Amino acid sequence: MRYFLWHVSTFVPICAKILISPWGLKVSWLLYLFFTYILLEHKTFNGYPVRVFENLQRQSECCMIVSLFLSAWVSPSVSALPFLAIVWAKGVNLDRLNISLMFFLLYSYDAFQIVLVTLSIMSLLLDTEGVASDPTGWQRACERRIMFRGLQVLTLMMAYETLYVRVMICVSYACLKGMIYVYTASDRPDTVKCVDGDPVCFLQGRAHRL
Repeated sequence: MRYFLWHVSTFVPICAKILISPWGLKVSWLLYLFFTYILLEHKTFNGYPVRVFENLQRQSECCMIVSLFLSAWVSPSVSALPFLAIVWAKGVNLDRLNISLMFFLLYSYDAFQIVLVTLSIMSLLLDTEGVASDPTGWQRACERRIMFRGLQVLTLMMAYETLYVRVMICVSYACLKGMIYVYTASDRPDTVKCVDGDPVCFLQGRAHRL
């Protein structure tokens, strides 16, 4: 449960972003959270495997990057339009290189944002290790995914923001993860369910000892 809550806490500050963002970006953040929730379920649906929903979530992340770009350089009123592309992107499979190229749109004359975007691109390109089916390999995959996805989502939340907003996001981000670490027990499953090609499943059951 700790790994799952750590991962979920990455997206909680987006609720604050929804409150303070212009109306166009509010819609974009809500749509991004919706597609993220679909992947968090980590279940097959209507005959589609989990990896299909991972690709859908990645498509929404690319749309979110374009939304942030349009909001900063054009107008917030048109920032939700990129999500219409998901309707026609059913057969488009995104790899790490495609997504890392999209992050280049977030480069700006801001040293803090340049560092975050660069780290996000590096994390995408370095995340090539598979998910092992043993408990030790599973824990390593969980830690890697939480760290890399946390960095990428943090980059989106802090893009084009003021210093005050960035500080508040960092503080809430750290507090949430610290509270989860203090108040939840570590995950130690006896067996690991791992489907080849799927992202790591954070919720693993323990075998009965009776």
